[in-house]
Amino acid sequence: MGSNLIDIWVRVYNGSPKIFIPGTKFDVCFTILSTLCLSVVRALSTFIYIRIFNFDPTNRRTLEMAASTTSAIHSLLLVPVLWQLLRDQPFVPSAPIANAPQRYKDGVTAMLQLCTGYMIYDFIFMMKLEGWTIHADDLAFAAHHFVTIFVMTQTRILGAGHVFTMNLMWSGEWTNPLQNLLYVTKYAIQMTPDDSFVHMIHPYVEMAYALFYLFFRAVVGPGLIVINTFDLLFTKEGRKNIPFKVSLLWCPMTAGIIIGSIPWTIEAYDMILDGLGNVKYHKDFDYGPRFGGL
Repeated sequence: MGSNLIDIWVRVYNGSPKIFIPGTKFDVCFTILSTLCLSVVRALSTFIYIRIFNFDPTNRRTLEMAASTTSAIHSLLLVPVLWQLLRDQPFVPSAPIANAPQRYKDGVTAMLQLCTGYMIYDFIFMMKLEGWTIHADDLAFAAHHFVTIFVMTQTRILGAGHVFTMNLMWSGEWTNPLQNLLYVTKYAIQMTPDDSFVHMIHPYVEMAYALFYLFFRAVVGPGLIVINTFDLLFTKEGRKNIPFKVSLLWCPMTAGIIIGSIPWTIEAYDMILDGLGNVKYHKDFDYGPRFGGL
């Protein structure tokens, strides 16, 4: 199944037009198309929540639910293909891509451009939602997107380090569907009757998210950071494949994403300890002035 998914994305990628940065063979068309397609998904999600499920179009929670739905769809498209690509070739974080089969190269490029397109889309819509102003508590969000785009773009330019980049993308995106489902349910319970279906499933969604997030951010993510850092900085092949100065940027920048997620990792641990009967994000939870109260 995973192999078939790679073939599908390779066909889509090869069937799309190519737009190269002038003077280079660096294609950005698939990134642009991904940004546009995800923007359409966001518009459709908003339409469904408002027109079909009758959520309030003036309530920020409705817009956040549409954003979370789009993010979850992006992750569901990305993660299975990343998993197959990571299994398809030897797991060497610093490996060059030049000698890999063309199908593999195209699959990697498609996924890197898809994720880059998502980061661009997400940043634009975040800015739009915030009135084109970056608030202090948006800085971590903006920094995460910048680091991700920077590393993915450099990976393509260098023609190496794609395994480094994809394994971190895979581990980071794995928890996204559940995390964004939690965002949907935590806002929905504030806008629906107490006997609605979303109230019933919300505690289980929160617990499932907490278990997955804690495992991936406290175990898998740090483990991959150690493996990646060792390969890039402390092996002869790693230092040959990736310029040392680049590695000195990549390793702390990507480790910073894990470090930056520590508050949410602790929160996930607390959710597990609290159990199903004491959800953190209850129907009366205060999300701050941006949400205008209940």
